[in-house]
Amino acid sequence: MSLSTLLSQLFSGSETTTDTPETAAQSGDGVKSVTVVHECRDCGTNVSAGTTQCPTCESDAIVTHSID
Repeated sequence: MSLSTLLSQLFSGSETTTDTPETAAQSGDGVKSVTVVHECRDCGTNVSAGTTQCPTCESDAIVTHSID
């Protein structure tokens, strides 16, 4: 991805595909909270659940990790 493309995406005001980790809601039942992280295997950028290509390095190696 070129620098000009990245900058135009940052300043366009449009929604980006990078996302914060998802966290399951905690209940008072003693159920553990699970955080799900979707990230690029090549550069480590966090992405949203439906992302198939990294917006930073354009790799298609997207992985999902569940963290207890």
